[in-house]
Amino acid sequence: ELGRQTPLQHVPTPAFDAVASAGVSGLMDPVQAGLACGSDTAHLSMFGYDPRRYYRGRGAFESMGAGLDMAVGDIAFKCNFAILNRATGIV
Repeated sequence: ELGRQTPLQHVPTPAFDAVASAGVSGLMDPVQAGLACGSDTAHLSMFGYDPRRYYRGRGAFESMGAGLDMAVGDIAFKCNFAILNRATGIV
């Protein structure tokens, strides 16, 4: 039905096309060349904070993002929950 295309490939996307053609794309090393980092440390770096100095873990980001205050000495852990469907084996 879609000619082996994804829905996004199949439909006209003039707004996406305009933004993409007017922009610049590529790869960057937000912290330092060769240092792989996650979105949390990359965002800190792009906003001018050295993640090697200011990053204290994803848990603190997640808790503050949920509206919980963090105080000196607090520890926050990030964890993901999943359920296994025993019939399909899909998590």
